[in-house]
Amino acid sequence: MSQLSVKLSLCWLLFATLLSCGGREQDGVGGVAPASKPNVLLIVVDTLRQDHLTPYGYQQHETTPELQRLVDEDGAEVYFGAVASSSWTKPGVATLFTGLDPRQHGVMRLLGPGSQLRDEHTLAQEFSRADYATGCVMSNFLLSRKMGAGFERGFDFYDDRAANHPNPHRGSTAKEVVDSGLQWLKQRQPGQPWFLVLHFFDPHASFEDHPDVDWVDSDYQGWVVGGVSTDMLRQKEKSLSMADREALAAYYDEEIHAVDMQIGRLNRYLKEAQLGSQTVIVFTADHGEELGERKHIGHTQSLCAELVDLPLVVYVPPSLKSRWQLAESAAGGFAMKQIYPAILNVAALPIPEGRSLAAPEFLSMQVDFVPVRKDHLEKYVQKRAVRSHGIHYVLDTRTGEEWLYDLTQDPKMLHPLSSQHPGWSQMRALLGKAQWWEER
Repeated sequence: MSQLSVKLSLCWLLFATLLSCGGREQDGVGGVAPASKPNVLLIVVDTLRQDHLTPYGYQQHETTPELQRLVDEDGAEVYFGAVASSSWTKPGVATLFTGLDPRQHGVMRLLGPGSQLRDEHTLAQEFSRADYATGCVMSNFLLSRKMGAGFERGFDFYDDRAANHPNPHRGSTAKEVVDSGLQWLKQRQPGQPWFLVLHFFDPHASFEDHPDVDWVDSDYQGWVVGGVSTDMLRQKEKSLSMADREALAAYYDEEIHAVDMQIGRLNRYLKEAQLGSQTVIVFTADHGEELGERKHIGHTQSLCAELVDLPLVVYVPPSLKSRWQLAESAAGGFAMKQIYPAILNVAALPIPEGRSLAAPEFLSMQVDFVPVRKDHLEKYVQKRAVRSHGIHYVLDTRTGEEWLYDLTQDPKMLHPLSSQHPGWSQMRALLGKAQWWEER
């Protein structure tokens, strides 16, 4: 072979080596992950209030130091103004999984046709079509496979053992969720990108007492204790004293802290396994929780701030930052349905028809909740809400009652505006423009 041929062969070998390595990074588990296909971790914390989290300025208790550590990393962003599509789990998670409003995805019932997720373009399905490994650890019994609602569609791995405990409202399952997620990550096929959903249930009532933190006032002698039943909460909710509410909030904060500790454990693994620079992390909730502000404990009863203001924290590796797009509405804020196309876009996957990266003109929310138990009939509620330029309007479609709030002056929505406020006509008009879920 001539000297020129040797040089050409060496150049070609070097070029081929660079081509095979370019855009790739060791994934720490015996394989490589293409830079064009980042891993995606979606963390959904059930019943999580935005205003009880450290990154959103909460100071009563240090509920989320691990989440704050993530926020402090280069590439992380905290979003203010995101709102849920509804105030309970099934329609909210359906929106996260499909990028559709309840009118489009059709989920707004506990049982029957209106409880089933039928869309063929869930996040899991889209990632699976792109040759991703897809996994989910689910802790809410409403979304377990035995409920037949179809939320497992598209996942190669769907572990709902944490959702099927004898009493799903009792105990802590945060460690169980992360244990399962870590096991799946460690056993996955080397080099294959992955999409993983971890759903945490702990902040959902009952609120447990966690021994590693002690945030309840030692002088409190009332009826609120860790693990108090949901039936007891319902019986007592209309007669809560301020001390009762503070104790309830303290136990709720302990539940958030328990989840946060496990998220920290997960994030440490990602760093140790050298997965951090190739993993997009999206942290959010399905809805919030009432802790007695309006004489209710729980959710579904309103569309006010404590239930619909979503936490949204996103970490995108700096090398992928240009791909993350979440446009703020011209009227202010972000719709829950925007998370879906943003996740697909950062992974360089096509966005299915009916979804868009474009921000909506205004924000809309809806709850149409029909309880299954006859002794819960007081929870039957039908409300619609719209938000634009800091004004939040709520209509009870059963009673005709209306409320208008100025979020710039009253962010917790405790003081309704008078009937003379100029925003009424504009907000009623927006309500008429929105599309709403209806019984089919």
